[in-house]
Amino acid sequence: MLTALHLGNFKAFAEIQNIPIRPITLIFGPNSAGKSSIIHSLALAHEASRKGDLDIFRTEVGGSSIDLGGFRQYIHRRQANRRMEWGATFDTSCLSGRLGELLKPVGTISAHITIGMPLDDQDKPLAGTLPGVISYELESRGEMLVRMSKRPDGSMAVDRLNHDHPVIKQVVMAVLESGTTTQNVQEADYNALTETIAEIVSSLRTTGSKFFPEGIVDKSKQTEETDTPMPFFSVSKGNRTEDLSRALRFFLPRSLNELVTGLSKTVQTEFARLLYLGPLRSYPPRHLAFSEHDDINWYAGGGYTWDVVRRNDAVRESVNEWLSSSKLKTPYKLMVRSLVAADRLKEPIESGLAQIENDEEAMFVGSIDKDGYVMKHYPPKDDSRCFFEDIETSAELIAKIVESAEIDRIRDLVLVDQRSNTVVTHRDVGIGISQVLPVLVMAYGSQHKLVAMEQPEIHLHPALQAELGDVFIKSALGEQKNTFILETHSEHLILRFMRRLRETYQKKDNGLPPITPMDISVLYVEPDGPHSIVREMPLNELGELVKAWPGGFFEEGLREQFGDA
Repeated sequence: MLTALHLGNFKAFAEIQNIPIRPITLIFGPNSAGKSSIIHSLALAHEASRKGDLDIFRTEVGGSSIDLGGFRQYIHRRQANRRMEWGATFDTSCLSGRLGELLKPVGTISAHITIGMPLDDQDKPLAGTLPGVISYELESRGEMLVRMSKRPDGSMAVDRLNHDHPVIKQVVMAVLESGTTTQNVQEADYNALTETIAEIVSSLRTTGSKFFPEGIVDKSKQTEETDTPMPFFSVSKGNRTEDLSRALRFFLPRSLNELVTGLSKTVQTEFARLLYLGPLRSYPPRHLAFSEHDDINWYAGGGYTWDVVRRNDAVRESVNEWLSSSKLKTPYKLMVRSLVAADRLKEPIESGLAQIENDEEAMFVGSIDKDGYVMKHYPPKDDSRCFFEDIETSAELIAKIVESAEIDRIRDLVLVDQRSNTVVTHRDVGIGISQVLPVLVMAYGSQHKLVAMEQPEIHLHPALQAELGDVFIKSALGEQKNTFILETHSEHLILRFMRRLRETYQKKDNGLPPITPMDISVLYVEPDGPHSIVREMPLNELGELVKAWPGGFFEEGLREQFGDA
């Protein structure tokens, strides 16, 4: 799981900003301070991991809401000779297999990438070139594990392997003890192998050209023996160091390849689960069944969420519960109705009428007298006609036959005003419902996703902004285990989180998963001269801010009520 981002020379940020990410992360700050830069960095990582391109303009996940404009636009202060720093830290307890065993003791692992343009001897970007990855680095516990950088020929080589790091030492010890006849590699053995490790590192190159390297190979060997059985090396007493060196030359490149490959897949998997909702939600056409699925903002504008509600009964039920609860108190309920071409109704209606006609209890024979009353009689007379015994029951029978008929139908989503049982659409009610529905669907319909939203509270009155807090708590800390990154201006939203922290501490049962300060990250982005910085605003167990908001943020209400004095 992603636990932190690291950004430098990206949009509003100059020096590297360390940005803690928790199951619920709130980003506050004044307008144009750079809050969206954090979310835009996620979109960049998503696009770069997917395509390997770093001169990114419009992103798939961001639609028209996130247009990075290319490297020369998103690099800090538009200075193309700068180097962008991007990094991510992951909780190693979520890793599986051999990689998980290897990294679990260190707790976290960080991947750092430097991105830039090729420069000439005047430190200016070379004409006609594109940005690329300049260096990669893996770090744990604040110490570098391995560093790779680009060579003049365009290849990426390993510069340094920190053989003193516990992880690297564990790798070396493990491969020697499992791949040789020795059962106990001593500290003296390890120290004697430092020159061998340096020689191995000098011939290592990375493979793949995407956002993160796909692996490591030993270029000193003509062919890679990936399909051959793993050998078992004999270690003699007289040639112990030489024998261990021979085994290490074989095993270490493969173990480092396993490490880099596993972390590369972790980065790609993490950012592949990104969902984004922009600040301006889609306002679909009146008939949702005919909305444009190939719209560029189908995802970023939340248009797809209407389709989820139309197709997914469980999500629709959850949204309806929120709409009709004592909290929202709307009279509306989302329902699905079938649209059928009129010319396809003839056969099922005829079938239904035939069934009724042959049912003596459903039909009777009679005639209409001079006063307009229907008179039953048997046997039939010259003016006899067939009449429905119960028109409502007969209509229900025909409706069921039409519903079960094998005819093409389109499922359309509608709102029902339960006060009058009137069918309406989102176009007939306040815009607040259309704007909050994508937020609710992302929360109720997602699982193990990284969900980034800009202004989830838009067009909601204060009480409902607070109620959204409970939706996020349930989705993040309940069974769905989503991670939310929310750029917001809502004081009411954070007040709800503060309240739930306090209730958890007091052991009050509010029907929600418990929430602790380790589950929430509150960030404040503010200008600091020509660039912006990110401040962490920690909360304690009582839901109190440990330090005051910078610059009196959220004090506007007090100033308006009592004046500047």
